[in-house]
Amino acid sequence: MAKRGSTKWLSVRQEDDIARRFAGKRSLSSGGAVTDQGDVRTEKLLIECKHRGTFDKPARSVSIHLDVFEKIADEAWSEGRQPVMALRIYCPDSVLSDEDGNVDIIARLIDDDRRGRYAE
Repeated sequence: MAKRGSTKWLSVRQEDDIARRFAGKRSLSSGGAVTDQGDVRTEKLLIECKHRGTFDKPARSVSIHLDVFEKIADEAWSEGRQPVMALRIYCPDSVLSDEDGNVDIIARLIDDDRRGRYAE
């Protein structure tokens, strides 16, 4: 079990939260196994979670690298799912943060969203 407040602990909390919010299931390997890609999967989505910031060192940004999104897209499409990135920034001083100090952002392809492919 990861130490409370550690980066791993915060990442697992994010994955559990995203799985709950999207009625999905968290990958036990956090996407590390070839047969269990991505961090969270639903019937229609494969979600990659990225977390930045800790209680000791809040963050002000998170980067989205195109190659990471392309990788999750290839994995999602190979399973007939749509790719999504869930970004969490721990920054309790932000006007955007929730009661836990997190700013949660979802990144997905506009074309898929426009066509209604994300409707659950």
